[in-house]
Amino acid sequence: MITPNFQLNIPLLRKGDKKAYEAVYDEFFGVLYHLCINYLHDDKVSEELVQDTFMKLWEIRETLNDQINIRNFLYTITKNNCLNYLRNQKISLKHQENIKYLEMQFNYEALEKLGNYLQFEELREKIDEAISKLPAEVIETFKLSRFEELSYREIADRQGISIKTVEARISKALRILRVELKDYLPVVYLISKIIS
Repeated sequence: MITPNFQLNIPLLRKGDKKAYEAVYDEFFGVLYHLCINYLHDDKVSEELVQDTFMKLWEIRETLNDQINIRNFLYTITKNNCLNYLRNQKISLKHQENIKYLEMQFNYEALEKLGNYLQFEELREKIDEAISKLPAEVIETFKLSRFEELSYREIADRQGISIKTVEARISKALRILRVELKDYLPVVYLISKIIS
């Protein structure tokens, strides 16, 4: 979450002040990483792309003007980094007829249609709000699946329920979320991905 009163010292950053640079890094790394991981589903690649964003910031720091919106600037660079990565991945998977290629295509299209930083934050808030409306037992099962990435068998063992019950709860969660988030995602399929 971005600190409401965060102030960037552009003159110091332009001069190469490491503390000013580290302040920006500490403030924005998390949210930029979140943007990447939502669409790439790869921890290592997401971290590398965000690092590339901050490398770009350091390289062009001397050209920054005092009116720059650093949040939107970093967000745009990161979004473009993700699009370039997905574009390259799509090319390499172009001749493979498998679900991975289709997922990559859906992610690319959704990310391309995603608006500015504030729209991304609004979407995250709507997702959190939608999840909070699920029945308590469904939320617990859903989070174990999407946030902790446990298998249905592992969830069943942990919760003392059958695999069929796990499947039913996940299905119910996705059904509700599709309705709750229908106005926020360009590709309905991605509802199960962006919250994973």
